[in-house]
Amino acid sequence: MKTLVPMIALMVVALMVAPAFGGDDAMSQRTCYEDAIDTEIAQSRQMASLMTSRSPNLRKEGHRAASKAMFLETHRDRLVDDMVAQNLEPKTYKVERFVNDRFSCTCYSTWAAVGN
Repeated sequence: MKTLVPMIALMVVALMVAPAFGGDDAMSQRTCYEDAIDTEIAQSRQMASLMTSRSPNLRKEGHRAASKAMFLETHRDRLVDDMVAQNLEPKTYKVERFVNDRFSCTCYSTWAAVGN
């Protein structure tokens, strides 16, 4: 009897806490993807300040960052939908790689050809 009560209490606590550590549902995935994209947008905007640098290489990097920020803002919902469709694991580095691949395949390749 003495061990039965603590055992039951432990099982009740485990059953209450278990759903919090459950699998990723679509809503938490979307939120993770959106947060990662928002972070990328903020970082790109910060890097865009290099456009006023005296160095031509830094100005080019600033223009690329500004293009990336504009791409992410414009295609944010589409990128999130694509990540959900591919069931991408909601880890920051995987989201960053996905976003960078999409940006490189679309905007940057066109921008780099014009900028040279």
